[in-house]
Amino acid sequence: MSEPTPPRDTPGAIGSVLLIGAGVAALIFSSEFSDLGAVFPRAIGGLLVAMGVLYLVFYALGRTQRAAPAAGSNLRRAGVAVVMLAWAFALPAMGFLASSAIAFVLLLMLANHERWTMRTVLLYGATGVLVLGGLYALFKHALQVPLP
Repeated sequence: MSEPTPPRDTPGAIGSVLLIGAGVAALIFSSEFSDLGAVFPRAIGGLLVAMGVLYLVFYALGRTQRAAPAAGSNLRRAGVAVVMLAWAFALPAMGFLASSAIAFVLLLMLANHERWTMRTVLLYGATGVLVLGGLYALFKHALQVPLP
């Protein structure tokens, strides 16, 4: 007797179509940008289209299957999405460093499952300062990206 084949990942295929649409939109809208300003949106748009098409090929060949439900809290996942969206909208008004520092703290609060200790607070705080400072220096000085 043969094993029943697991169901294909139809929600993944639908998501791939949506990501292909987002990638095409990024490619179209980036045509209005300067050559330098369009590099990142074009790269991401191209990757979205390529990976979406690749997944649809695997879906057509029957090489996908539904993933098991992920463990963890959906509220935390939604919280991460809300924080990142709020960060994106806060960037112009607050600037890169201030909005990123607030988002960093909020994301840490969402992600940490253990009890907070003074050592953890100091370690995470120092890491945040180094990461945010390094990203700011990289974008502002090395890549010369204008930051809000």
